[in-house]
Amino acid sequence: MSSKFCAAVATSVFLAIPFLFPSFFVLAWIAFVPLFWVIEGARIRDALLWGWLVGGIANLVGFYWLPYTIRVFGGFSYGASVVIFLLYVLLEAVQFALFAFFVRIVGFGPLFLFPALLWIAFEFFFPHLFPWHLANTQAGFSTFIQSADLVGPYGTSFLLVWLSAAIYARLIRGGGPRRGSLGAAAILGVFVVASLVYGHLRLSTIAARMAAAPKLALAAVQGNIDVGMKWDPAKLERNLEIYRDLTKKVTGASLVIWPETAVEAWLPEQSRQLPDGILPPLEAGVRDFIFGVRSFRGDLNSRDFAAFNSAFLADREGKLLGRYHKQVLLAFGEYIPFAGLLSKIPGVPELGSFSRGDGARTLTLSGGARVAPLICYEDLMPHLSRRFVAEQGAHLLVNLTNDAWYGRSAAPWQHARMAQWRAIETRRGLVRVTNTGVSAVIDARGIMTQTLPLFVPGVLKAEVDLLEGKTPYVRFGDWFAWAATLLAVALLVSRLVREARPSAR
Repeated sequence: MSSKFCAAVATSVFLAIPFLFPSFFVLAWIAFVPLFWVIEGARIRDALLWGWLVGGIANLVGFYWLPYTIRVFGGFSYGASVVIFLLYVLLEAVQFALFAFFVRIVGFGPLFLFPALLWIAFEFFFPHLFPWHLANTQAGFSTFIQSADLVGPYGTSFLLVWLSAAIYARLIRGGGPRRGSLGAAAILGVFVVASLVYGHLRLSTIAARMAAAPKLALAAVQGNIDVGMKWDPAKLERNLEIYRDLTKKVTGASLVIWPETAVEAWLPEQSRQLPDGILPPLEAGVRDFIFGVRSFRGDLNSRDFAAFNSAFLADREGKLLGRYHKQVLLAFGEYIPFAGLLSKIPGVPELGSFSRGDGARTLTLSGGARVAPLICYEDLMPHLSRRFVAEQGAHLLVNLTNDAWYGRSAAPWQHARMAQWRAIETRRGLVRVTNTGVSAVIDARGIMTQTLPLFVPGVLKAEVDLLEGKTPYVRFGDWFAWAATLLAVALLVSRLVREARPSAR
């Protein structure tokens, strides 16, 4: 086995392991060092292939649970699920292939910044089925990631790749190219220290704001309805009764929340009143009830029919006060990409789809607090949470999801840790209400303060902060990612122009 192959595998492992085991977050600091050693001096075509190999292995390891999810959630056969997973891995690896390709062409650039700039450009623009960032590897290092309220997750990703480039240049490179690496390392050190100092100060500042903020007492109900019980008409009433029985035990809360599609019956979009059979018995202090349900518009056989994955708000009398339709649909479950092509694969079921929602709609509670409902993996989309706060003035983020489709794997925790970033970016509390876990409370510092065990029915009671104000990231969005992309393009063009001049003489 060649040393280059081993180095490429090392990069893959260093990238994937922190997503599965966060205590190994330090591996991400050196993740790209082996890849840089492999591609420097390699033929351009080989650099492309090495990058593709790294991306493929990293995705195979990091998303090992996807075949199960595709099979259970999408209804595909085992063979079709594996084929789809392998196609997914090959497509996701393109990001790494292009990254290695351009680093090999342009090199490391001034202060060894080009790999970091290039990575941010790809991380920002490359389409992902599950939106992840290199920064997610640092979810457990709270002090280091507080800059997300300035630049989103991209600042941390930038520093991680820059750190790998500086380590490679300083410790592994020799001869001429090593000159200047000490200065680059010093400048990088300043940025890392500044990030840590900023994080320390922000943790204290936000803690003070949280202590002074108005509070909302809520109860998140985790029913633990197994995948085999969900959507079975014979078990629909029993599933609903599980949630109703758990809700009977709720005391001392003004808001009760059920997760995504906890109500398995279809609800007309324009309903004004929740049927008595669905409305749970609510303790006297409960004033508001948020629940996940499938809703529809129009007649089933008409051209204007549309189905939605929705969240509704009702008062204690069952009057429906607001609703939100999921905007970002999940591939292979709520819609089928390349449906015409996939329908030709043996084992693929009949392909249908939900419709997308019509934008950010907060749910306004009886006390005036505005809740931003994020359904399923919408809590992985920075722009959605940002819009809810910037445009609708949301005081609290609430994620309603059903992660039972992930099975007993690392995926539910991966989902929860990736969602932590939305709390930091917006400086809002995030309550995750799930069917089987991880139900959790994440405060405005991005710290997971309360959780329920996986695959156990229960009620998570919490008093959450209702915060206001707009962070720079909420106000200005992905300015840092755009700036990094423009600089990467400028460096690339500059290098190509310089190389083209001698041949033009």
